[in-house]
Amino acid sequence: MLFNLSIENVALIKKADVNFGTGFNVLTGETGAGKSILIGSVNMLLGERIGRDIIRNGENYAYVEGLFYLTPETVKLLETLDVTADEEGCLIVSRRLFLDGKNICKAGGKTVPVSKLREIGQCLINVHGQHDNQALLNSASHVSFLDASVRDSEKDTFHEFDKVYAALGEAEKERSALDIDETERLRRIDVLNYEINEINEAALCPGEEEELKATRSMVKNKETIQENCSLALDMLYENSEGVCAYNFLSQAQRAVEACAQSGAGLDDVSEKMAEFLYGLEDIVGTIHEKLEQAGTGEFSLDEIEERLDLIYRLKRKYGNSEEEILEYGRRAEAELETIQTSETRKTETEETIKKLLAKANELAKTNRGKRQKAAKIIETKINAELSELNMEGAKFSVHFEPCALCKNGMDKVEFLLSANQGEPPKPLAKIVSGGELSRIMLALKNVLVAGDAAGTLIFDEIDSGISGRAAGKVGIKLREISEKKQVLCVTHLPQIASLSEHHFKISKLQENNRTNTTIQLLNQQEKISEIALMIGGDNVTETTVAQAAEMIRKGKQGGEK
Repeated sequence: MLFNLSIENVALIKKADVNFGTGFNVLTGETGAGKSILIGSVNMLLGERIGRDIIRNGENYAYVEGLFYLTPETVKLLETLDVTADEEGCLIVSRRLFLDGKNICKAGGKTVPVSKLREIGQCLINVHGQHDNQALLNSASHVSFLDASVRDSEKDTFHEFDKVYAALGEAEKERSALDIDETERLRRIDVLNYEINEINEAALCPGEEEELKATRSMVKNKETIQENCSLALDMLYENSEGVCAYNFLSQAQRAVEACAQSGAGLDDVSEKMAEFLYGLEDIVGTIHEKLEQAGTGEFSLDEIEERLDLIYRLKRKYGNSEEEILEYGRRAEAELETIQTSETRKTETEETIKKLLAKANELAKTNRGKRQKAAKIIETKINAELSELNMEGAKFSVHFEPCALCKNGMDKVEFLLSANQGEPPKPLAKIVSGGELSRIMLALKNVLVAGDAAGTLIFDEIDSGISGRAAGKVGIKLREISEKKQVLCVTHLPQIASLSEHHFKISKLQENNRTNTTIQLLNQQEKISEIALMIGGDNVTETTVAQAAEMIRKGKQGGEK
């Protein structure tokens, strides 16, 4: 269950810290007070996609943190996601959203990606909003509702079917890739062979182009290089008359060394001059090397230009560098091998598809039997629920229709409803009003709640379209659900709010020229005043106060029973 919810800088909420109780929690407040902001905060915590506009104006981040008390079953489920609760079965989950769109999400002290936070959230909270009602109107979603009723012990074949169907899809993709026209296959083989031969015959080496450009420059300036290298050597080292820099520096170094030996204190200078002479010898050696290279070039200028031209042509076809050209050649060889062996692979793929298809059909038939069995149980339970929700004449049924193999198996499932006794069942979208839809969804939730991993259920305006006696029945049903799971319910109806065990009021206040939403847990007298306000609006009288107190008293008695 969600014990504590901390919110910072979310829309109109500057800071809020709420401790929810076990059982039935309701949240009330005037339209625009911020009830939707609270639900948005929970969705943010659950890893849902949230826009940056949720960040309070003037702030650079929004932050939501939840403290959960977990059942042993939920602890084990989260361990499969590599999330560990503390020794007391508590888990802290948080998410911080910045203006630049970055998120920092944590669960159990570990940083996790938003996608992982979403998986964790599905184990903690189930949020029912208006979009869930719309899902009921879409018959394509009915099979997922039905499958949710199949107990975990029976889900093995459903999970196995998902894996087999996914593998079947991959195999069919591979078959499509291999299934090319024979003429196109031969044409492609010719093209690949030509490209591979052209690249292999070039025998490129990474970095070759730059080396060739340097060699070309040396060949073009051969005479200048030889003349200047020879001059430098004459001046530095090789002079027939012995008049060169090396000789002069050698004499100077010996003179300084003699001074050092005589105690002149020039030891460091003598060592530095000796090191300088060694460095000069290295310089002379390098100049000698370049002079020899300029005189004995391996390639002529025409040969170098021809080689560079080949590299330029290959770059225009296959890549911007020798490395990219060679990589293109490797890819071409791999594609050629694939095409040449495609007939064998195609035969193997066809055999794989045949086996997977047979397995998928077998599992789909098995799952159909489980669905039909579950459908009968659901029909009985939901019809009993609808009767308790003031829809005594309604009859809910699950219709099956065979279909071609798809991701849901071979079943097209649709929920039907006969709204009144004696009328034929029809699709929900054709006959259901908003109030009926809310009650059908509530009945479904109550039937499926036992198999739901989440310890907290949130109902956002489940009372849409209902009033009077039906509203009271919905409140009682929510109270029943809260005996199995923690329930948080946003409501506008006093009939529902009066049945709560913990009543929170959401208000909008103006302070320091800013609007701020607050969340307050009401005591008994404050709860009476709030429900009286919900009954009479602005016209609160002693009668409405007494009526509110009576509703709360009866609700408490009903809960004790």
